This record gives sequence, C-alpha cells and structure tokens, in this order.
Amino acid sequence: MSTHLSKQPSNQRVKTILKSLGRKKSTNLNTKSASRTMVTTVMMGALIVPFSVQANERIVVMSPDVADVVVALGATSKLVGKDATNSNPALKNVPAVGMHRNITAESVLAVKPDLVLGSYMVQPTSIYQRLNSLNVKAVNVAPKEDVNTFANSIKTIGNYVDKTSQSTRLSNNWRQGMSPMMKTGKRYLLSYDGRIVAGKGTVGDELIRRAGGVNAADVSGLKPLSREGWLAAKPDVIIIADHNQAVVGDVARFSQRPEVAASAAGKNGDVYFWPANDFLRYGLNSPSVLGKLNSVAK
Repeated sequence: MSTHLSKQPSNQRVKTILKSLGRKKSTNLNTKSASRTMVTTVMMGALIVPFSVQANERIVVMSPDVADVVVALGATSKLVGKDATNSNPALKNVPAVGMHRNITAESVLAVKPDLVLGSYMVQPTSIYQRLNSLNVKAVNVAPKEDVNTFANSIKTIGNYVDKTSQSTRLSNNWRQGMSPMMKTGKRYLLSYDGRIVAGKGTVGDELIRRAGGVNAADVSGLKPLSREGWLAAKPDVIIIADHNQAVVGDVARFSQRPEVAASAAGKNGDVYFWPANDFLRYGLNSPSVLGKLNSVAK
C-alpha cells in the first residue's frame, strides 16, 4: 500500500481514515462551515479517499503587534482584515475592520474570517468570547503585557499560520535581543505628550531598565506628571512620541519649558521624538529600541 499525504491531518482524523480504509469504504470528514478546507488524498491502489483538513486561510489580525509578526513570518497572504491603526506598509491593501481600541464583532465578521488573532491591546476583551460564540475561532495570543508573553506569542502565531520553525527562530532571537545591557545610571523620562509619562510597571519602564538606565518617573502606569514632578525627576534623557511634536513644539521650543530647561536633558539637548510604539508597547523592534536607548545615554 502506498500512502500520500499532502497535509498532516489531526490524530483523530488519521484514526478515522485508517478505520475507513480497513472497511474499504470512503469517508468524507466534515469541517466547520465557517472554515475553508484543503483536500488531501490517501491512495490505496486505484482507491482514492478524499478527506478535508481544516485550514486557516482567512485570518483577521485585530492588533498591530500581532499583524507585524504575521508579516515577519511571511504569511501576509492569509490576512483578510487588520486593525485600522496598523501602518505596516506590507498590509496597505488589507481591509481595516475597526480600531483595536474599540472593535466590534460585526466589523470582523464582515470579511468572513476562519481565524481571528489579537493581543491584550484589543478592546473590549470580551470580543474574543463573542466571536467564539459565533463559531469563529478567536485567540488572544498575548493576554499580558510582558516580555515572556510577547516572545511566546510569536511562536503561537507561527503555529496558526503554518510557520512553526520560523516563529521559533524569531522568538528565540527576539528574546536574546531583549537581554539586559550594562547599567549606565542615566535617568530617562519617556513621555507620550510632554505631560503623560511611562511610570513603573509600563513597557517603557521595562525597556529603560533593560537598556541599563533608571526610570525617572516616580509614578505607576501611564500618568500625567506635574511640573514639580518633572523638576524632581531630573532626567538626563527625554523621549516624546513623535506624533505629538506639533503640540509640544520642536526640541528647542520644548527645552525652554522651565521644568525641562533645568534638567540635564534640556541643557544638553538630549530631547528626542520617537515613534510612540517604540516605548508604549512591545514589538519586533523592541531589541533595537534597547540599543537606541542605551546609545543616547553615552
């Protein structure tokens, strides 16, 4: 008997097929109606037994962190929907299904996905349960905002897009790139808009510490810092989300603020505008962000 499998079926389906072959009868295995299927054949002499293998060929990515991983793994062709805030050029022709901060099941269902992936960034979090109740598989691959969770999510995504070995390598390289660097003792303020800062327990806080620095923000979470707080922080480096430069002004203008002018950052011109995603969330470029943070301290 010669056997040819073009796709690896589940263990249960293998048992079913072998059982049916023993009776010399063909078996047609059904999949969920919401899923597209791929046909696999088992050949036994002149006997051809078709069966269906469920495949994730229409995927919606509800948050930009997950979308970037799918792109990096070379599975862009599987995407039929994305978060409206996603700016990855590889996804410019993928339809938006709403903003991850306030997304609805109806907008996701409109593109007829067979799989929906997202992270903790997606709101409301109940959308995962809602989609599953409507017979569309939805998975929160990164329910927490930490380094280990993001690294593991890369491998989870890889399993869903048939890129297991690639995702394992990508995850391991990312984790290695996030290794703590030598301490510099430099004090950082990472600010969204020149007022709100990344305090203790935030992604920015973790990045600062791994880059060898000290978080000068004496608050927890993303919180506004008073003028007195900025003075007390005494930052050596200030980094602001670049899309807010129109609000706070350029480096020279921002450095004229009394609370900034009094700091080493203001005096030495160590004020920078970086993309918000560099320090407000983890991403595939987080290891390079560590290097940038470390380099501006020198």
